[in-house]
Amino acid sequence: MYRQWGIRVDGVISPPIDCSLFRPSSSKPSEDYVLTHLGVYGKEGKFPIIKAIADAGVLLKVFGKLYYTPKYLLTHPNITFLGRVTDEELIDLYSNALYTLFAFSHEPFGYVPLESIACGTPVLTYNMQGPSETIVNKKTGWLVDTDLEMFNLAIDIWKNGYKGDMRDACRERALAFDANKIFRQWIKILNV
Repeated sequence: MYRQWGIRVDGVISPPIDCSLFRPSSSKPSEDYVLTHLGVYGKEGKFPIIKAIADAGVLLKVFGKLYYTPKYLLTHPNITFLGRVTDEELIDLYSNALYTLFAFSHEPFGYVPLESIACGTPVLTYNMQGPSETIVNKKTGWLVDTDLEMFNLAIDIWKNGYKGDMRDACRERALAFDANKIFRQWIKILNV
C-alpha cells in the first residue's frame, strides 16, 4: 500500500508486550488442553474450525467474550468456557497449554499469539496478517494456509506433541517484542 502511494518505509515498530508479566508460570506444564480465544464474532475465533477440532477429541479451554458464542459450542463436551480471566489466570492458562490455537479471520497484530509465546507456549495460527509476523513457523508455532491444514495439524500436535526446545524458542522470540526493547526503538527515532 505504501509503495503504491510512493511513501518510503524504513521500518516498522511493533506494539509491545510486557515480558516481565507474560512469562512461563510453570517449569513443568500440564499440557493437557489446548487454549483458544473468542473475541469478536468471526474475527478472533472461527467457530466452525474450533468445533471441528473439538469434535476430533481435542480438549479446549476457551477464554474471552462469549456473547455471540453459538449453543453448539457452549454445550460441547470437549470445550470448557472460562469467559474473561485475570492476567494471572491467563498467564497460567498459556503456560500450561499444550499449544494455543488462534483461529481468526482478521487480525492486524495479535496479542494472543504474542502473549502465548511469551509464556513459552507455541501457537497454531494462520499464515497471514499480524500473527504471521510474530510466529516463526515450526520454531515458535505453526503457520497454516487453510482450515483443513489447521484441523489436521491441530489433531497431529494433540496426539504426537512437539520438540521440547520449542518452548524456549517461543520465549526467546517474544523478547524481541518486549516493552523495554520497543521503548528504546521509539526513543531512538524521537532523538533523531
